[in-house]
Amino acid sequence: MVGRLLALAGALAGLAACTSSGSPPSPAPGSTISSTVTVAPSSPPEPSSAPTRAVAAEFCPLVSTDLVHQTMGMRLGRLTVLRSGGRTVGCRFYALQGAYANEHLPGPHQPVVEIATWRYATPIAAHNAFVLAARAGRNPQQTTLGRGGTGVCYRAAFYPKDHGQDFACGASVGPVRVLVRTVDTTSTINTAAVTRAVLRRV
Repeated sequence: MVGRLLALAGALAGLAACTSSGSPPSPAPGSTISSTVTVAPSSPPEPSSAPTRAVAAEFCPLVSTDLVHQTMGMRLGRLTVLRSGGRTVGCRFYALQGAYANEHLPGPHQPVVEIATWRYATPIAAHNAFVLAARAGRNPQQTTLGRGGTGVCYRAAFYPKDHGQDFACGASVGPVRVLVRTVDTTSTINTAAVTRAVLRRV
């Protein structure tokens, strides 16, 4: 058991050291997570939390509405925050509907950006959880995400009409896992930018 924990700590340190500056690249077709991203042989334990509910809100404490608007290039309408156990654990931003007839926007029930966080028992468990989620996606790519060190961005199923081409980015800060999903299908740049902003506030 002690040997396994030491091995995991070493792997986590190796991942944290693999950072670089500059804009994150879009995942190359067929790219995989580098061998420095490793997890325990068993899945991390699920985080303990109370039931989550979405509540209408005027602002998100995890990221500014203006940053999401400027980054995603969409005018935003309503906003909900995800509450669990008396804490805000996420936010959902929705596009402003019906302003221009020629706009191709997600419908009123599909978030443009969804932010979710989970608190695990240990930093290693949170790290393993976001890595496992990335491995379940497509074309995972290590990405420098700021405070969280190196995270992973990948294609994921988020908006059904995008057929699994949306981008998501995951990372962890201490025992907190962060996941940002967007309706962006063009590159990881916007999703990574929102994730960096979230990590500064976690």
